[in-house]
Amino acid sequence: MRFYQERACGDNFLRKIKVSIILLALTCFFSIQWPALASPDRIEVSSHNAVSEFPDGIRFSIEANSVDIIDEIALRMRIGEQKSGVYEYFDIEPGQKVVSELFWKTNTSSKYIPPGTILEYSFEVTDLAGNKKETELFDLVLYDSRFQWEEIEEAGVNVAYHGPVESRAVEILNAILKTMDFMEPVLGQTERKPIRVTMYNNVNEMLGGLPPKSSTHRRELITEGVAFSKIGTLLVLGGGRSSEGTASHEITHILVERAAGSVYSNIPSWLNEGLAEFGNPFSSFSYEVAVDFAVHSGRFLPLTSMPAMPGDPEDVIMYYGLSRSLIEYMVIELGPTKMVYLMSRLKAGEVIDDAILSAYGISKIELENDWRRYIGAPLYEPPAEIDSLPTPVPRSSVKVFSLTPQAGSTSVESLTGNSSDGVGNSKESETNPQEVDAQLDAEGQVSPDSRSCGGVTQSVPDGSALLLAGFVFFVALKRPFLRASSKFRNTSRE
Repeated sequence: MRFYQERACGDNFLRKIKVSIILLALTCFFSIQWPALASPDRIEVSSHNAVSEFPDGIRFSIEANSVDIIDEIALRMRIGEQKSGVYEYFDIEPGQKVVSELFWKTNTSSKYIPPGTILEYSFEVTDLAGNKKETELFDLVLYDSRFQWEEIEEAGVNVAYHGPVESRAVEILNAILKTMDFMEPVLGQTERKPIRVTMYNNVNEMLGGLPPKSSTHRRELITEGVAFSKIGTLLVLGGGRSSEGTASHEITHILVERAAGSVYSNIPSWLNEGLAEFGNPFSSFSYEVAVDFAVHSGRFLPLTSMPAMPGDPEDVIMYYGLSRSLIEYMVIELGPTKMVYLMSRLKAGEVIDDAILSAYGISKIELENDWRRYIGAPLYEPPAEIDSLPTPVPRSSVKVFSLTPQAGSTSVESLTGNSSDGVGNSKESETNPQEVDAQLDAEGQVSPDSRSCGGVTQSVPDGSALLLAGFVFFVALKRPFLRASSKFRNTSRE
């Protein structure tokens, strides 16, 4: 009985200890100031703005507040139809309230954005407690801030203009829509994405909107239209006589880029420019005349084998005409479905030679010659490939440099002196001074009328040899001089 009473007392004591430990642990747990769970609601973006200051840049501003210290604010931005975006940090002073600005320069080649482009942007604010606030997406049209712009829009195409030229903007818009309706089935385009067009009234206005280049180049080149294919933006000179044709040509470049995707840069120039002119119903040149001239003048270009457009102005017109004629043959005579399949193979990553073989069942040279037969041009014969190996050049043997003549070494001579050959000394070359003079005269490198310092050729002794001879001479005279001096002292004493 006593045993059970003692055991019961021990159990009660243990229970009291356990309860005390639990209470102490709970007290410590609730007395600790645990950090609050991360929540975006603890951060507030009270104001923000984005203003176009083109051509200089874009000014972004933001004001944010948080219960904790804000230590980071970033800008996310997507430019036009580009898939990738940019990420840039604001320069801020950390605090619970932060007001900051970020200026994105557009007047440099690396950060240039064409005017008229739509930008999608958002802000990302982070504080030291780990809270992160991401704002919704906002849009900004990067207008050229030098002018007040108005817009017309139809079927996803926006044309921005300024001044009393709305009728001209309507003509540009109609030309673009006509080209898109004609070329989209040829290229296999089923989804129409937005396209932004900025129309300038004269050359001086246009120069201010183009990408940064040297002033000389910008003034010499009168650009009537520029397509920024990946962004989906077009700049066009509305005051030009060929503005509709220019807009049609450049819009086709954007459509080709969208049909080819990421491999757009690998599309050969003849295909790209040929498609652009094929889809242009407002051509200002008579390309039929250029093709006829090429056929009968013997200057027919090896079109599909040319890596780029020629540099000669006459050849450029001929190049455009021939490219358009070839594309016309491929689409009309061979069928538009094959062109669609060709573009799909290029988009899949095939090079042009393999893509033509997949789509048309013939090689690139065979395709060009079939077209040449169709228009009555001479057939193209590729130059014969000559497999030749370079002439082997014997490798010179490497020898040890030595200050004194030694067997199997190359002696290092003075830059101004002539050292004589020693036993076993191996010299790389021996040259007669008279032979050098004769060789220079024969090559025309030295003429009697030319003047230079030290025109008279002299043999200059080695400086180190002179010092050595002087030292030996001094040692040889030292003993006689000391003896004479001793005798003179003895005589003086007597």
